[in-house]
Amino acid sequence: MSYKNIARLVLQQNRQFSRTAPASSGEVAEGYKQLRHIQEKFQKPDGKPVFLKGGPMDNVLFSLTMVLSVVGLAGIGKLFYELSYPKKE
Repeated sequence: MSYKNIARLVLQQNRQFSRTAPASSGEVAEGYKQLRHIQEKFQKPDGKPVFLKGGPMDNVLFSLTMVLSVVGLAGIGKLFYELSYPKKE
């Protein structure tokens, strides 16, 4: 017998591909309940963008990002001005 035939026989005899037992009851593991709770929190239609739904720390990080962006744009504007109008010596 070739290896292909042996593999075919093994697969025909053992058709269970899953290593876990099938769910027999309606119970859900605790980790999945927590995950579902988090999903509900982020999918709630409250008008907030998803990147701000994580709580107050998300608001702090978003505000910090906006402040650093404005500071960076101001620095670029200052650089362009200084390079466009050099000081006369």
